[in-house]
Amino acid sequence: MTEEKKKSIMVIDDTKPIRILLLKTFEKKYEMLLEEKGIEALETIRDRQDDIDLIILDYEMPKLNGYQLLKLIRNINKNIPVIILSSSLDKEKIRKLRLLGVKKFLAKQVNLKRLADEIKEYLSKKEDKS
Repeated sequence: MTEEKKKSIMVIDDTKPIRILLLKTFEKKYEMLLEEKGIEALETIRDRQDDIDLIILDYEMPKLNGYQLLKLIRNINKNIPVIILSSSLDKEKIRKLRLLGVKKFLAKQVNLKRLADEIKEYLSKKEDKS
């Protein structure tokens, strides 16, 4: 019997406690890739884009914000689903992110149950397409 490969989630967030919280919460069920900086995340996405099943992206980050980073991610891969984490998003930011394919937005005060449900929903949709 071959062991089924774990789905892979990349977390891009400059806040270490958020990265650690998500790692500890989801590492048993998913392969977790953690990145603190957008540029490093882009390199990983370029190298492993076929292995990444979902990206959880912080909107408020230094140098490249979530929107700027997502535009660059979409130049590499247009299909990886993305969940945006943010403490504040106005309607215009949401509109622009939706144009880049984002469907889910969660408050930065992460509700882990809701995030787990969103992850499960995205990854089950991806399985259905395979």
